[in-house]
Amino acid sequence: MTFNIAVAQSDKLDKWSTRLAVLVAVYAIFALILQPSSFASLGGIYATKFLVSIPTLFIIGLGPMVVLFGGRTPTRYAIGVLRERWCTFGIVMAFFFVGLTAFSTYKTTIPSIMPYYADIWLADLDEWLHGAPSWKLAHRLDNETWSMVVFWCYDLIWFLQWFGTVLFVSLWSDRLGRIRYLWAHSLTLFAVGTVLAVALSSVGPIYYDHFVGEQRFYGLKAVMDELGHSYRVRENANYLLELYEADQTGLGSGISAMPSVHVGLVVLNALFLSSLNRWAGFVGWMFAAMIFYGSVYTGWHYAVDGYVAAAAALLIWRQTGRLIQPAPYN
Repeated sequence: MTFNIAVAQSDKLDKWSTRLAVLVAVYAIFALILQPSSFASLGGIYATKFLVSIPTLFIIGLGPMVVLFGGRTPTRYAIGVLRERWCTFGIVMAFFFVGLTAFSTYKTTIPSIMPYYADIWLADLDEWLHGAPSWKLAHRLDNETWSMVVFWCYDLIWFLQWFGTVLFVSLWSDRLGRIRYLWAHSLTLFAVGTVLAVALSSVGPIYYDHFVGEQRFYGLKAVMDELGHSYRVRENANYLLELYEADQTGLGSGISAMPSVHVGLVVLNALFLSSLNRWAGFVGWMFAAMIFYGSVYTGWHYAVDGYVAAAAALLIWRQTGRLIQPAPYN
């Protein structure tokens, strides 16, 4: 009886794995058809970055696993994980690479599919909800040390957490948990970063004045110019705008504000970490709060961008948990 249950559960998870592989493949194929040159260019860029950064990120993914599950023999546990799951790791990384390339391709084509239109009413909604522009509320905490923490969290640590979590999951022994997370991760990128990003095409406060032709966010620019550590934001914003105006693709190219992929992914990761243990969840939610705050503080997003992304991630996590379940015992 127990053997039959295990076989039934394994068969069900096999089907969900196959469906996920098909979903990612279809997503990538459509991106390739839509913009073959951009897809090829971005694929080459990301392939180089993956080869350079995977060793470091691999340690970031394996480290927390050793701390959580390694017990008194962390080295032996780490070696065992590598021996047993290197194949799964390779497959997950291959699909992650393809999906990321497709995601970036779609992001660069947003304005050609749906011209930026939503910023005026998003800015109005943001002010109506908060009684003031949300960036003004965020900058009440201004000082150089705090700004440095915010910029580093948003610009660097977010990427380490994103890639590190995917790598952690790729090495995880819990197959059900792994498949659920990878489904939720893929759907968050597809739904938040592509479907909703096209439907709610917008550029965010940092580009509002340039695209809309007003001086609505001049005060935000003035505040940011006074913060020395904001050079990272200014450089990245100029870089993306230059690529957009030259109609070129590059690392991270594409302008899109609503919803916030930054917030969507950290909320998803907080939910995942909460499923591991209480302390991991606490750290995950604290970081999610910081990224939401940083998305407004830096000017990349309206606060409503984060609200929508968080709601979408919560819904996706809940629904994947309902659908990807072990086979019944009777």
